[in-house]
Amino acid sequence: MKSSALRSPNALLLSGFACALLQLGFISWGQSGEVISAKEPVILNDEEPALITPTLDSRLRYEYGDQSGLKESNAGTWRNRLGIQTREWSGFALFAEYEGTLTVDRGSYNDATGRRPGGRTVIADPESHELNQLYGTYVTDDEFFAVKAGRQGVVLDGQRFVGTVAWRQNMQTFDAASVTIKPTEELTLYYSYLWQVNRIFGSEVETPALTDFVGNSHLVNAQYTGIPFGTFTAYAYFLDLHNDAGDINSNNTFGFSLDGKLLDTDIKYYGEYAYQTDAFDSPLDFGAHYGHGALTSPLIEGLTGTVGLEYLGADNGAGFRTPLATLHKFNGFADRFLVTPGVGLTDLYASIGFQLPFGIGTSLGYHHFWDDDFGASLGNEVDIVLKKEVWKGAVFLAKGAFFQGESGQPDVTRATVEMNYKF
Repeated sequence: MKSSALRSPNALLLSGFACALLQLGFISWGQSGEVISAKEPVILNDEEPALITPTLDSRLRYEYGDQSGLKESNAGTWRNRLGIQTREWSGFALFAEYEGTLTVDRGSYNDATGRRPGGRTVIADPESHELNQLYGTYVTDDEFFAVKAGRQGVVLDGQRFVGTVAWRQNMQTFDAASVTIKPTEELTLYYSYLWQVNRIFGSEVETPALTDFVGNSHLVNAQYTGIPFGTFTAYAYFLDLHNDAGDINSNNTFGFSLDGKLLDTDIKYYGEYAYQTDAFDSPLDFGAHYGHGALTSPLIEGLTGTVGLEYLGADNGAGFRTPLATLHKFNGFADRFLVTPGVGLTDLYASIGFQLPFGIGTSLGYHHFWDDDFGASLGNEVDIVLKKEVWKGAVFLAKGAFFQGESGQPDVTRATVEMNYKF
């Protein structure tokens, strides 16, 4: 469980304190809802930047889940993040953020903590109150060198291996220290040391496999944009992950990716390969391959299409592991394959994106799943997403996912409506 928890009364005190400072003129509200960079301070009427800039990220959500063999779940939740960003002083800045999630009816869904009714479909948005982020940064004037230390979000590349799991109400954060170096405009080098992973299951989780990870992990990532046909990224992730369920998620992963445009066309390509082995105190013995390729292109005016194939191999009954990923982003929104099966997973997918009247962004997607050698079909899935900015900072989103299982996989239906607001 997260080691630094804040209960809701503390959040109210924090909010009241921020409002008081606002009235006294010591702080100002940010416009985007994102953490304001020390390199981009808020300027009001050509005066000095505000000493403190509060941030807010609020999401009100209803989610429905129905998996065959289980009772349906209905989760009404409201998540709020309240943050305070300081002004830069000689390259230094601080950020602190509280996160709290409230539920309408705890007994109406299985929140994966082990504290709620069993026999229901999992919707992993438990009620939780905690210190979400607390870190300090230092950036040199020329941005050649940057350091970030403390509880923080870490997002690398497409979040296939390391991300914040933004889809779920409770953000995944990392107790870590990181260094970023830019020797040239085209080259970025990143290293991070992680000693705790604060997962999405909240401050009260009792399910051993879902508790927070501790250990001594290392993330190395290098990105080069100086080649004429795209961006090349290479990485090595050494994950020493221990929780109440043991060390089964520990692994070493080495890989690279290349993305850009095909020649002088509007067709975007993406290609990635990785190899993974067991590591540290893992009881497993495996070596598995990963591959991902995709093409995205305008089809007709206002319509964009994507087709791709993602492969997660298996060895000795252990599937390729991505325990720190933003998993909802991959392999369908029904969340059927958050853990790679022991037979591996191959995902052939296609999607189209377009706009409906009134500026409603829409995407439709289809997935077909097999094991890693196409020997057995595991099922297929249809996804739909609708998104509309209602007013500045406020976005309405609706999402549906319909998975039809084969080879013993259960059917899964999920539907979500939510309102997001940031400033």
